[in-house]
Amino acid sequence: MASTRPFALVGTVDQWLRAAHDHTSIDPVESVVELSWVSESEGISSNQSPGVGAGLAFDASCRLYHSVPTEGRVERVLWAAQDPLTASSVAPDPVEVIRAPDEVVFGDFASGPPPSALAAPRGLAVDGSDRLFIAESGRCRVLVYDLWSRRLVRIIALASEDAAGPRPIDLAAHGDTVYALTEQPPGLLRLTARGAPRAVALPPGVVSATRVAVSATGRVAILDAGSARVVFTDGSSIAVSAHTTDIEFESDDVLITARFPGEDFLRVPLAPGAGQLERPHLKARGYDGRGIVRTPDGRIGFWTARGFRNAVAVRLRYAGRGRVTTFRLDSGEWQTIWGRLFLDACIPDGTEVRVRCAAADDPPDGDTVPRTPPVNGAGAAPPFPELSPPMPPLELLPASAGDLVLSPIHRRESGRELPWAQLPAGDRFATYEAPIQAPAGRYLWVTLELRGDTRLTPRVRCLRAEHPSHDYLRRLPRVFSRDETNAAFLRRYLAIFDGFLGEIDLRGFERATLLDPHAAPDELLPWLAGFLGLLLDERWSLAKQRTLVAEIADLWRARGTVRGLTRLLEIYLGVAPVLVEHFRLRGLGGAIIGAAGDAASSAVVGAGFRVGGPIGPIGATSAAAGGTAASAASAPGAHRFSVMIPATLGDEQRAVVTDILDAHRPAHTICDVCTASGMRVGLGLYVGVSSIVARGSAFSPLQIGAWTLGGGSTVGRAEPGVIPGATRTGFDSRVG
Repeated sequence: MASTRPFALVGTVDQWLRAAHDHTSIDPVESVVELSWVSESEGISSNQSPGVGAGLAFDASCRLYHSVPTEGRVERVLWAAQDPLTASSVAPDPVEVIRAPDEVVFGDFASGPPPSALAAPRGLAVDGSDRLFIAESGRCRVLVYDLWSRRLVRIIALASEDAAGPRPIDLAAHGDTVYALTEQPPGLLRLTARGAPRAVALPPGVVSATRVAVSATGRVAILDAGSARVVFTDGSSIAVSAHTTDIEFESDDVLITARFPGEDFLRVPLAPGAGQLERPHLKARGYDGRGIVRTPDGRIGFWTARGFRNAVAVRLRYAGRGRVTTFRLDSGEWQTIWGRLFLDACIPDGTEVRVRCAAADDPPDGDTVPRTPPVNGAGAAPPFPELSPPMPPLELLPASAGDLVLSPIHRRESGRELPWAQLPAGDRFATYEAPIQAPAGRYLWVTLELRGDTRLTPRVRCLRAEHPSHDYLRRLPRVFSRDETNAAFLRRYLAIFDGFLGEIDLRGFERATLLDPHAAPDELLPWLAGFLGLLLDERWSLAKQRTLVAEIADLWRARGTVRGLTRLLEIYLGVAPVLVEHFRLRGLGGAIIGAAGDAASSAVVGAGFRVGGPIGPIGATSAAAGGTAASAASAPGAHRFSVMIPATLGDEQRAVVTDILDAHRPAHTICDVCTASGMRVGLGLYVGVSSIVARGSAFSPLQIGAWTLGGGSTVGRAEPGVIPGATRTGFDSRVG
């Protein structure tokens, strides 16, 4: 029975940190080794603190809010996300200013200068319900504005009017929860638009907290400027520059630290095992030093004297040559003859990777190669470094780097060495191989030399050393392998045929993989779908095609049914549509408005009274319809159904949905499609049956009504803190 040979693997950040690096660095996010780099655009800091921080925040409609503490105001500007030059992203539209609230009349937005200034507005945050929180530090309170109704809905006082209390200096939102960082005394509060503030315990040792940030998963980070570190509420911490002015999460695993004006932003990895590995910086030209924000499209933005800008990646200059030497790889068997070496690497034109291997059963005593960290992680170390396997003895390596004999590697035309395994679509990495040229030995050390042109660098993601080698020499007469030099050459030469024949054998042995829709190669999906009579649509993504092929046998059994059509559309759209058969609405006591026929122009009230149509006893013949009144009312609903899709579709998506319905619905039926971008009464909207009351997928939500009817029912969106029936018109509520 064929089987793959075992191999020794090096491919994680933890493993690369246990190697010896010489002018190489580690990318902690992609777990790759590359040549060391330096930033070419890092500016010169003025070494002057920018002073009091300001706030930046985006709402659900991609509008930017910017606080100006020295002028006592918060302004709202429009943001252009598709700026090709990533320069100023503020549209030249009129700026709206938030006015300060007084004691009786609630505040509002206004054009032009505000009637009264806010007292040092600093931090800003927008929660999941589109409510703007403003940290008014001068009055020790937080203002809550509802951005839909454009009014102030709450004032959260952190101290009484006559007593000094904690001053809010920064805010960060996660869903409907807002975290407020305070000083005098330092603390962290959890706020909502309705509930009372709740204190959150700060990690011990915080000296001077100045900024707070929250990741998409709810991890809270606090910048402690006094001790130059970022602490997390889970108790962990990382060291940062003493010039750090603000922090923001680029992703769950990457934290951005902004420094003084003129200095680049730093990207700090937070993934386990990443240590203090530095990532390429972000250039922030014109940064005012008062705060940063994550934009709706995932970039990092900041404020300048010319408006809002996006940070961009800096240009890097790489080292021309670097080496990385692995720790000891163990085959588990004495006198092991190692086979081939496989590398998953990205090697652009003009760059190169070469390898050298050393093996031994009993390594000689003496000094070993020092375990040096990568250039971008001088203080980085793996957990439990004392458990790292030994490095190679110096006797196994040449005395000078110039004497190091290195072998080239070859790119595999057939992809990975594992049967039917493929790299993900769009992956720039390929699999390279080279024979391991080393004497027999249980232990193996591999040295990789990376060569570049200072503008490009090769990148190595994974290293696999196969063991043992093939046994073809044992099948040949001894005369061919009696001389060790000839045997080594013949072993390398026969490895070419061993690789080809072995892979063909393994592919045949693992041929059942071809029948698995989630594992079959991309080019074989149409062939696999043909076994089940399915013709794949190239407009579908590969992931959706694989899901469709996996479920098509069951979908054929339900073809033409509500369940079958719903699942087909759900696979393509990613959301579950709602299919409403019109005949099911006959007994609801209402007619379909907007359909064709006599029943459409008449409304049925009760059981036998018709408004706008012919009046007569039940069972009477209608001359216009040519049948009974009951049949005239129910005929428009026969063999018709509507498809409600809770998403906004593009032209191609709508065309695919139409093709799905034409191919899989019963031939005698008529259907129509309604998306979340619009509603048609009678054709796409049935109140209480298929209507969805929620925010749509478009940028600008639509609010229908904002008033109160009677004493207890509210039509529209209820305001936080307002009880229907308990307000007084003209005092604390208004109509409109």
